[in-house]
Amino acid sequence: MPELPEVETVLRSLRKSEIIGFPISRIEIKKSSHVKGINIDDFVNKLTGQTIDKIERKGKWLFFFLDNLVLLSHLRMTGKYFFEENSHDPSLIFTFANKKRLFYCDPRGFGVFYLQTTDDFYSSLPYRGIGPDLIQEEITVEYLTSCFQSLRIPIKAALLEQKIVSGIGNIYASEILFFSKISPLKPTNKISQKEVEKIIKFSKIILQKAIDMRGTSVVDFVSPLGKGSYQNELKVYMRENKPCFECQIPIIMEKINNRSGFFCPRCQRLELE
Repeated sequence: MPELPEVETVLRSLRKSEIIGFPISRIEIKKSSHVKGINIDDFVNKLTGQTIDKIERKGKWLFFFLDNLVLLSHLRMTGKYFFEENSHDPSLIFTFANKKRLFYCDPRGFGVFYLQTTDDFYSSLPYRGIGPDLIQEEITVEYLTSCFQSLRIPIKAALLEQKIVSGIGNIYASEILFFSKISPLKPTNKISQKEVEKIIKFSKIILQKAIDMRGTSVVDFVSPLGKGSYQNELKVYMRENKPCFECQIPIIMEKINNRSGFFCPRCQRLELE
């Protein structure tokens, strides 16, 4: 958390802001641990005076394209952007030539920033290690089936592998598998081509609907435009012991590769060929 819909929501709000096209005049760093791969002085000196040309996203990553640099941002668990000061202590503050400010706040401190040149950005990690984006790119049944057949892990765990497809986390993996009527415990090499078709279909439907609703605000996700509302659409995530909306059997939660998986034991019965 945040996952693809939440990061897309943040992206759209940043694109609508008045920070694009203006030079960065000042950077204040309150928590230096967020900045990776470069010392703080170099980070500040290289960014100061640079102008944001555009902002892009792939999976859960945000990319700020500047004059000759790319600032990479991953929100991790609790990273947030705001255009005004708020109750959270900011970790980084970007001030622009037009006096607008962008605040990055991260209560748990897991978010990261990297700085790379535009020349080697696409061929370097992390970008080249990010799998196809479920909203921006076409993902074929053949591609996903091949990936799954090469693994021997629960399908729920496979959907979290960002090198296979990017953007899905715990929330949407549980929801996608519920709509696909697939047990999260089913091994990937037992997933049929028909089931792969369902996974792709419902991934796109669910993620797009969540984007339209500005993401899922469970725990503490907030975009610069406020909270999302997709949490009101959740069928299984965080609904342990509550009745399934389709069969009334209680939803169960089970640890799958050390991550919580929510599912209906009847609608998503584990069937192995």
